[in-house]
Amino acid sequence: MEVIVKIDEAKREKINLLQKAGRPIYPARSERVNICLDVKNSLNGLGPGERKEEKVSVAGRITQLRLMGKSCFLHIEDGSSKLQVYLRADDAGVEYPLFVDSVEAGDFISIAGFPFKTKTGEPSVHAESWALLSKTLLPLPEKWHGLKDTEARYRQRHLDLISNREVRETFRKRSAVVSAFRSVLDGRGFLEVETPIFQPQAGGAAAKPFVTFHEALGVDLYLRIATELYLKRLIVGGIERVYEIGKCFRNEGIDTKHNPEFTMLEAYQSYADYNDMADLIEELIRKSAEACGLAASMTFERAKLPEVWKQVAGEELERFLADPYHFDREKIEACARKLGVPYDGKAPTHKIFDRILDHKILPSLGDYCFLFDYPTAISPLAKNMPGKPEWVERFELFYKGSELANAFSELNDPAEQRRRMEVQVENRDKEGDEEAPPLDEDFIEALSHGMPPTGGLGVGIDRLVMTLLGIESIREVILFPTLKPKTGGPQQ
Repeated sequence: MEVIVKIDEAKREKINLLQKAGRPIYPARSERVNICLDVKNSLNGLGPGERKEEKVSVAGRITQLRLMGKSCFLHIEDGSSKLQVYLRADDAGVEYPLFVDSVEAGDFISIAGFPFKTKTGEPSVHAESWALLSKTLLPLPEKWHGLKDTEARYRQRHLDLISNREVRETFRKRSAVVSAFRSVLDGRGFLEVETPIFQPQAGGAAAKPFVTFHEALGVDLYLRIATELYLKRLIVGGIERVYEIGKCFRNEGIDTKHNPEFTMLEAYQSYADYNDMADLIEELIRKSAEACGLAASMTFERAKLPEVWKQVAGEELERFLADPYHFDREKIEACARKLGVPYDGKAPTHKIFDRILDHKILPSLGDYCFLFDYPTAISPLAKNMPGKPEWVERFELFYKGSELANAFSELNDPAEQRRRMEVQVENRDKEGDEEAPPLDEDFIEALSHGMPPTGGLGVGIDRLVMTLLGIESIREVILFPTLKPKTGGPQQ
């Protein structure tokens, strides 16, 4: 769609004035030497009205402009801070009339001059020269802080970032979390890798994938729903500690905790188990909190799912299992009715179990809580607990009932892995479970070459950032979240 920018007559006149004066509207170079915050800090020892002789050169967007006859004050903002600038008509080289008639809030400019403090103690720069770096053609949000409409903020994130410094700070902290993850894992000897985003079949999780068609190969390809199976193949290949931070995609609904495109950390460590993964996740979260400037004194509770289930439901969870691979559907439905949990009678059995978890079990948990030991029936990639075929060594980490992480002692028995995957295929055919992945022969072949005992984890970075910063919507921590088209219609 062609976008036509309509320039009003006043802006057009400003551009004409600059061009007549030989001032480029969009110069190729800028002369910035200093950042605003450093200039402000350099004035800390000065009193009101005092100046420094050392010249500075700063640049940024004009956020405020106050004309006062033969002088003016303006604020410019760069990535570090805002800084006040003073221009005076009597100063040679300033070309004050041209500045007043052609420059406005929203423009990017560079300023050269000397730093000083005003009589009120405001750190400032007395301009001796200026240069336009970029002319704004469209009006910015009203009064600079006018972009408050939530939908507009997501669609025009560039304006949101201009208007709301706290939004910029959110994404700076998000970046700090990712850096903290890498620092911890690199320090422990993990190797960061990249695995395919386009995959011949979706696997590693139960989710509906996005599908596309590759014309040259004549085959369907799927956007990955997880990185797990490829990373485990690297463990088989001898890379003992491996991780990936990257995008995953699930063709599912959108709400405050779900976006179809999201960022995951997955990490796998040879000769480790799910207890080691719990310790690693604690370290990752504490270091992430520190990177955001937050206290890392959070307490991590550890509970067992069978025990919490019995406390809430009043019955042993094991009695709801028909065999190691299946729930007893009648008993699960009866439990949901008993607890007053609404469910879709046509949904796969594990979805009804999930509804009970979401509505009754998870709300009973505290803040950061590891929930250990899950049924094999919903954990096809996790290793059984010794002597307990109905249970696996798996935990999920929750914060106030919201899932942050998932981890296993990884299943490395290829025959058992095949059986688990066959059960998933059976459930897909029997119960219409469209999220059940197909049997992955390539992965089973890799396991058949031998994989050492391994612990693995997955952490949702978007949700962790939400948790650390106290943000309620996932759209606030994703720069460009998926939105409905402006004209209405189905979700993108």
